[in-house]
Amino acid sequence: MPVVMPISDLQRNMAEITRECQESGKPIYLTKNGTAALVIMDAASFDSEMAVHQAVLDRETRVYNAIMRGYDDAQAGRTRSLAQAREDAAAAREARHAR
Repeated sequence: MPVVMPISDLQRNMAEITRECQESGKPIYLTKNGTAALVIMDAASFDSEMAVHQAVLDRETRVYNAIMRGYDDAQAGRTRSLAQAREDAAAAREARHAR
């Protein structure tokens, strides 16, 4: 369950809220007039979250680029039949096991 508190608590208890952020590693949602206004969190936790988001973005970019290469190949006629792809895969497997 997220920690939610009025923004006025931040003004009154900055040290306590800072300690809580650092110890829990969880974000604290601050409200103004009952509506979410800000979210604060420990810098190390934030950096960790951003690293995860960057890793996901990097993977999605690699997948997108691979799909676009396949699309470009199909548009340029650089394709082969399923039967040919299976033959090529079987030959590659045999070559790998022959080593």
